[in-house]
Amino acid sequence: NEYKSYLSMVWTRQLDHKDKKEFSSHLKELYRREPQQFDTLLSKLINPKSKEKFDAEKCLTVICGGHKLDEFTKIIKSNDRSVICGLVWDANFIAYRCKTCGITPCMSLCAECFENGNHEGHDFNMFKSTAGGACDCGDVEVMKACGFCSRHGPKSAETKRNIAPDVTLMVELVVPKLIHFLVCKLEDATFEKHEKVGKLKDEVKDVTGLLLQLCEMGDLTRNIVAQNMLHRTQKKLISGSELTSKVTVKTDVDMPPYNIIRRQSSKDISRELGINEGTESSSLIQSVVEPAGPSKTCDVTYLVPFDGNETILEKVIDLLIELKFPQLLVTLVLSMLQEVDYKREFMKAFCCRYSKIANLLTHRYEKDEDHKLCNRLVHASVQLFSNENLTYTMVENNNLLTIIVTALSDLISRTLIKLDKEHHDINRTLFVVNCDHDIINNNRFWPVVSDFHNLLSHSKIARYFLQEPALIRRWMGILVHLTGMNKNLRQLIVHVTHESLAYQCAYSTEVEISSHIMMNLLAVCGSVAEKDAVGLVLSECVRALRSWFRMTQVQIVKPFLSEIEGEAMTTTGPIPRQEISFQLPLHRYLAAFISQGVNCCGMTLEDVLPSEEILWCVLEHVLRIQVGIGEILAGMWVRNGYSIRSQEELYLQGQCSNMFVDLDIFLLQVCAMSLDSEQLIRLFIQRYKLESWFEFGKLRSQQKPMDSEAQQALVENMLNLILQLLYQRMYMGLSEERIVHLEVVTKLTMGNFTHSQLSEHLPEKPGVAELTDLFDRVLSKVSDYKQPSNESGRLTQGIYVLKPDLWKSDFQPLHVMLRGSYKRGYQQAMDNYKGWYQTHNKAKVKGLWPPFRKPLPLNPRYHSLLRLLKSKTLHAVLFTLLYKAVHEQDSVNDSMTYLTFYLIDMCLDAPDTIVHPNIEKGSLKTDVTVAELEDGTVPGAVVKCLDFLYEFRDVASGPTGPDSPTASSPPPSPHDDSVQELVRRLLCSPYTFTILPDQYTIPTVQNVLLHLCQNRLQPSLFSVFERGTWTARELAQLNVNTIDDDLTYHIQQVLEQLPPHRYTLIKRFMHYIHTLHEEDQISAAQLSKVYLCFDIDEPIFNVLHTHYDWIFRVRSNKSENTRNVFDIRYQHDDIAKNSYRCVLGTSIIQLIYQLRKKLQNTDHTISPMRPSASSSNFIFHNGIAEIDRILKKLCEKDQNNAKLLKSLERADATTPDESISPESASEAKRKRAKERQAKLLAQFATRQKAFESMMEGEEVGGKTVTDGPDHDEEQVTCIICGFDGVPSESNPFGIFTMCQPSSLLLHATLAGTERIIMDEENEEIPTYHSTITTYYSTLNSVFTPLSAWQSHGLQAQPGVHVQSCRHYFHVSCHSTYRESQHHRGSDPLLNPLTGREMNCPICRRLSNSALPIIQNSDIMRYTESQTAVLDTTLTHSCNEPALQSLPPQSCPICQTSQLATQLSQKSGKQFDGESSPTKINTPSTSKTPYYEAVDRFTSSLQEYYSKYVHQKSISRLDVMLLTLHDTIRVELLDEDDNTRKYATGQLLRTLIACSNQVVESHSSNDILLSLAKVILNEHPPSNSVRVSGAGTSGSAIGHLSEVPLILQDPKWILLKFSLFSKCQTTWQSFKTTVRLLFILQITRELVTVTSRFSRDEQIAWITKPLASDAERIIGVLCKALSTSNVSLGSNEMDITSYVWTIQSVESRVQEGSLLFLQMAVLLAHHLYDKPLPNKHVRTCHFSELVSALDLAATSSSFVEALGMTTPSLARICEQLVSSLPLPTKFKALSQPILPISENWERPRLLTLPRLYCKLYLHYRGVKCKVCRLVPNDPALCLVCGELVCVKSSCCTWLNKGECTKHAQMCGAGTAIYLVIMSSTVVIVRGDRIYLWGSVYLDQHDEEDLELRRGKPLYLSDTRYQCLNQQWRSHSFDHTLRKWGWHQQLF
Repeated sequence: NEYKSYLSMVWTRQLDHKDKKEFSSHLKELYRREPQQFDTLLSKLINPKSKEKFDAEKCLTVICGGHKLDEFTKIIKSNDRSVICGLVWDANFIAYRCKTCGITPCMSLCAECFENGNHEGHDFNMFKSTAGGACDCGDVEVMKACGFCSRHGPKSAETKRNIAPDVTLMVELVVPKLIHFLVCKLEDATFEKHEKVGKLKDEVKDVTGLLLQLCEMGDLTRNIVAQNMLHRTQKKLISGSELTSKVTVKTDVDMPPYNIIRRQSSKDISRELGINEGTESSSLIQSVVEPAGPSKTCDVTYLVPFDGNETILEKVIDLLIELKFPQLLVTLVLSMLQEVDYKREFMKAFCCRYSKIANLLTHRYEKDEDHKLCNRLVHASVQLFSNENLTYTMVENNNLLTIIVTALSDLISRTLIKLDKEHHDINRTLFVVNCDHDIINNNRFWPVVSDFHNLLSHSKIARYFLQEPALIRRWMGILVHLTGMNKNLRQLIVHVTHESLAYQCAYSTEVEISSHIMMNLLAVCGSVAEKDAVGLVLSECVRALRSWFRMTQVQIVKPFLSEIEGEAMTTTGPIPRQEISFQLPLHRYLAAFISQGVNCCGMTLEDVLPSEEILWCVLEHVLRIQVGIGEILAGMWVRNGYSIRSQEELYLQGQCSNMFVDLDIFLLQVCAMSLDSEQLIRLFIQRYKLESWFEFGKLRSQQKPMDSEAQQALVENMLNLILQLLYQRMYMGLSEERIVHLEVVTKLTMGNFTHSQLSEHLPEKPGVAELTDLFDRVLSKVSDYKQPSNESGRLTQGIYVLKPDLWKSDFQPLHVMLRGSYKRGYQQAMDNYKGWYQTHNKAKVKGLWPPFRKPLPLNPRYHSLLRLLKSKTLHAVLFTLLYKAVHEQDSVNDSMTYLTFYLIDMCLDAPDTIVHPNIEKGSLKTDVTVAELEDGTVPGAVVKCLDFLYEFRDVASGPTGPDSPTASSPPPSPHDDSVQELVRRLLCSPYTFTILPDQYTIPTVQNVLLHLCQNRLQPSLFSVFERGTWTARELAQLNVNTIDDDLTYHIQQVLEQLPPHRYTLIKRFMHYIHTLHEEDQISAAQLSKVYLCFDIDEPIFNVLHTHYDWIFRVRSNKSENTRNVFDIRYQHDDIAKNSYRCVLGTSIIQLIYQLRKKLQNTDHTISPMRPSASSSNFIFHNGIAEIDRILKKLCEKDQNNAKLLKSLERADATTPDESISPESASEAKRKRAKERQAKLLAQFATRQKAFESMMEGEEVGGKTVTDGPDHDEEQVTCIICGFDGVPSESNPFGIFTMCQPSSLLLHATLAGTERIIMDEENEEIPTYHSTITTYYSTLNSVFTPLSAWQSHGLQAQPGVHVQSCRHYFHVSCHSTYRESQHHRGSDPLLNPLTGREMNCPICRRLSNSALPIIQNSDIMRYTESQTAVLDTTLTHSCNEPALQSLPPQSCPICQTSQLATQLSQKSGKQFDGESSPTKINTPSTSKTPYYEAVDRFTSSLQEYYSKYVHQKSISRLDVMLLTLHDTIRVELLDEDDNTRKYATGQLLRTLIACSNQVVESHSSNDILLSLAKVILNEHPPSNSVRVSGAGTSGSAIGHLSEVPLILQDPKWILLKFSLFSKCQTTWQSFKTTVRLLFILQITRELVTVTSRFSRDEQIAWITKPLASDAERIIGVLCKALSTSNVSLGSNEMDITSYVWTIQSVESRVQEGSLLFLQMAVLLAHHLYDKPLPNKHVRTCHFSELVSALDLAATSSSFVEALGMTTPSLARICEQLVSSLPLPTKFKALSQPILPISENWERPRLLTLPRLYCKLYLHYRGVKCKVCRLVPNDPALCLVCGELVCVKSSCCTWLNKGECTKHAQMCGAGTAIYLVIMSSTVVIVRGDRIYLWGSVYLDQHDEEDLELRRGKPLYLSDTRYQCLNQQWRSHSFDHTLRKWGWHQQLF
């Protein structure tokens, strides 16, 4: 009862720490005594039906079991024996991935485990997680043990625990209640509608967070939670019918239901899925390989049946799916994966519900919600599928692969559209993926594809996949839908109105779904053991291709024989000319596995190649892409916009080149190996539509389908394609090192690149997971590293440059052409090559050709590829190109010429014998080929005869000789010897035997032709028309009826029904007869004898040869004198043997010789022909040298070529020189035009250099401003109007200036201090601003406000910095120019609100004001007119004996007396309590233009200051003073050699002119007068104090009238005197003023130093004998300070105590006086044209500055520098020190007010840590001081160290974000931020923003913005110094160019 009453009493009230511990102890005791009562009480606390809010704090109190929470957590963590870390994180978490330690690619480590492990020398990267993850440290299935940290791994489980047995008792009792509470609340949440995906109530968050906290404590509590999650529920929460129901997929075509429940063999699965072996017409194949259309069902679920008793974990997963995976719940269920049983059950439940999970991706969500859902799904699945053994168990027992592939298939089926909307037959229509669909556009398929990719990354699972035909077939069915997507239609008339980004989705879809999976599969097919798997994939791929061809209406017909007259081939249905699709994944799968099978699995081409019909169809689609690229380059797709060009670039880009262009090239190579080379070249010409271009002759066709430039581009692209087929070896067995070497060198020839650019360009290689080590090794061999330089503020990165020697050996022009998109890369590579060549040979060269590289040795399995070089059609193409290059002007450009000779060179190097592959039909060839129709020997012999007769029909007189078969003699006898011999040879080798005209006559060949056609062909050639056949009778009947048109039509129909090979033979034969008849080489009588041989009726034969064009559909508009490439016939397949043969009156060698002569005439520097030119692998000469080498090869190949070449040389030598031809004249004219162009470019270059020199300080187009006074009136030029003039008051000039408020000087720190990021002591380090602000507050509380403000008030305010480009303009022209710039909107970054910003027309620097200038003499004349003439004859009033001998001009006391007299004449009335420290003149009503401009300038200064500093009460004179101070100080700080940007002298004179107009007197005069009186010893300073209420309060403070002289800052007094006083007429007056203030400065520094002495030190300095004057002065000050009890030092001495010596005091005093002297030297330089002691005044020594100011002859000490005697100086110091405010005078003061130390460091940014990861991890969880939240995107101010929110509305005030507000408070509108999440430095300047770059670089000196690569980043000292310098010199505006408005980003 006591416990019950006590517990009920404390249950309802808030518990403190003591009550919590006592309460939990009582609860534990209650459980031991009365368990039921405890359960009742616990149920009341954790009741899901209760309306009271869940109290997580009380639950934690109960769980702790008598311990405090910290104690309990410490106990659990100290006994943690977790083998695996398992730390779960969400998005934006920094993690690590070590590729050296990782077993799986998904391995990741948290920062703590990574730092505690040993990863030195490993290949690791830091990455920012996008989807979340978990730490795998300790998991032996995921990573190697060498990478484990000290806390995890199998050894950690062996450690014994030291813990009481009942510590976790309360955890075991409370956790079941918590889990039950969670499940109930989640069930309630499923019935509510939520606005956002994954949104949870607060109660669910609290209980989930409590359970997550328990899991994170250690394995003791985590195991308890996991075991409770595996408990079985008492009743079924999910209907059993839902779990055991079979699954159906509903489509437009009925499909039998199937359900996969257990592991089965492939045959069982095929049987269950409805697949009949050997049958292609099953409904499943139609739905998988030929899907009828998109699925209409929305809920597809594949589940394994349960026993009806599910676990709590399964229930939670179901609720997770219903609630769309809330992140907090996902983290909870993943945090227990370290428990083996839990992980196994979780994975089983997850896989069983995978399809239901995937179904979530089909729904539509709000913006960014679908992306978050995908991230959470991947976050869960990636942790499960990283364990290979467990995953393989799920694949084997639960058919996980089938479930995932089916889920992906269902997702894809929802995105399908018809490829061709005109077809309505559902069984003959192809459905492809719609790239504009929401699933594809938002990448919602990514989670499923990612899981599939992770599964196949395990080699065991990938091999399992390759052994299952059903899985492969279903996968090919998915690829069918991807093939042909994103079809582009060429716009011919109107430009496309909307350019869709669907092409990006198409490429990413193919890469992620198809290509990456293909790479995983290829990785495991690397040995002969996988031969069957490769064959299975190829079989299914061919099956899918056949189906795809059938649905795309492509005919599968092979063209066996050549066509004639260049007409269209009746072959595979060509793709429509105006269509192109770059997505062909099925074709690329075929190419990749053919390559893998041949290269790695020991297979031959005969084993892997499909039938020829399939190859012709594949060739059509792949060739269409290459033709399309040529058309894009030719500008034929320009109306399709930029999207088609982007697709071409994506297709050719190096990163994915092995997935696209390389596979397509290899597939074309495979087709070239297997198909007829003649037909292949013809097909190329036809698909490029170049038949008309290859026409040549006098009467060519006048109708051209396109312009000449487009035709040339297409011809060049076709030649390049043929060369690529012969040259490339990417998929032909190249080693990995060779590929990497080739790609890296190719990229480096195009330019210099960073390490990441080179690595990203490197394509992935199948079978190779990591190429990092190989890449780095190759890169070090082929390149030299170039360090980054940040000259002129331009940031560069570390780049790699190709080694010069490699240009000679490794430059591959053809590979550069393949990788260089739009010729940009190739042209850049050629420019670099020419630059190297000129440097290497130290001479210029004209017409340099790329080197002819020999291809790499070819794998013997691919040797048949070289048959292309033996193609007679190719030789005819080369002949035509040479013919046009010689005879047709501008028909062939230089690139075409180079490619032509490259092909000729390769043809000459081809081997003599190339064996055609005898490809037998294997398992992949299921189509009927020509070999099954008839023997190909006789048709080949017929074709040989026809070729011979057609080519040499002009050589003889025709077939009218005695041996003619058409004469009166009977048909040729087969027993004739010549005929019999020729027939025998032709039938033995019809493809290799050549009929030569010197061996056989034309009649003999004609006889053989008739014999073969009539007797050897079975059936005979015209058997269909022989008498007695049905066709002959039918046609004869038509002839009787005299219907000629019908007869012709019927004959045409009969012929077209014949097999293609027979149709082509008849066509060729009739073409020969038709040609003879047209050329009158055969008579009608002879013609009648021909058809009698074939037993054909005469009318039928007459129709065949008279209506030949109509019957055979030959549409030719060429005249009789026009020839094309198909008319050229060669007898030999060796180009060398055909080169001397005459074709169309000329030969190849003649054309080459004529072309060489033509090139030689255009360049007179070329030497005569060198027949002995080298033939090495590398030739770097121009075109003439290459032609000479080709001619030599031709002569070596055949003696006939040598004879012909010699005859040509002899004929050329005997021919007299003719006059210059029109072509030569045009060439000379073109040469002169090029020379004029080069001269013009040289002039532009000279002007550019002159402008750059002018930017460095030289004069261009006018005189620049000088800072000293101008003694002579010089004319200057206005850069706007161009007129000269002399600046005057009536005609003033101005210079462009940039005025910007600045708080740079306020961020300086004391010397020897450093502010370091992440250092807690930063707040204790004082800055100049904090010190001055505190000091001013103290002065303001002691002295009058006006006096305190005048002395130190302004010093705590930001200033205004003025910079100028110093280009002249008329003030009147300035306003017009400014209005014109804003009216035109020339620069979008000009602020339209102010209307003052403009760019200088010369240097384009940004400016916002105009600084007016006139000649210096005018200002000095104006000053003298209002200043009384000084009396230079004042009496010598010096009382010092040592100075009485000096003249008055050199005596410092006399000078002081003179200055005092002048000051007293000009001193005005004292102001007491007024807001202005000056006496203002009444402005004149009439002002000159100059003073109007001055007024506008000073008004703009005040306006800019008020805008960014928000100090509206500050006067214009104060702004002028701050401007002068800031400009001079920044000029002193600047380290840049270019000081022209500072117009300090002009600014000073302008401000003086303004002050002379409005200021009558200033307080600086009174201060100087008081100081002069002190020096003259007229009366000591008053120490009287007016006390108010001194006796009434102990805290009363006395008030002096003004701040004492000792506390006044001499620097500001000097500036005020220079700006506002009327006494600066002579250098002597200025020097005297400096001397007065210098005495005050030295005294202040001495007081500052001696006040730091301890009392003992002060006494020691007073009592010890003092030898030097400086020691005596120090002793006097120590006595005065000791008397006043002023000592800040400590008497306690230790090892760190500092002992003051005379040397240290002297050094400290001189250092503290340097800034005053530097400012005085600059003022003297700008006002009085005194020379500077050094270019950088900041680096001058103390003595140099004193000498420059002419203060003393020698200045080894400060006493000598002052030039006064010791007694006088001691007296002055005593009088000044006596005025110090002391605590004895002011009761509230705890210590005296002393002068501030002047020893300040230069302002600099905060010191950053060396490693970026430390900075990131530290600030990732730091809260913002404004909103008290952790920013999503924090930024660190590098000036003050403040953390602000970026791109967040939490800290917005008055439409201004926190970054903008902080920039105004910290930097007067300028701020420098380091964005933590991206390592980017952002510059804020007013309303603009600039992305500066990063100060953190990787080991290759390269940025990693947004942490995309994740390499370790290190602080770049060079870059950080550059940023510091730009900040200190205020050079952001003119150094950085690409600014933007920060409203768009912040």
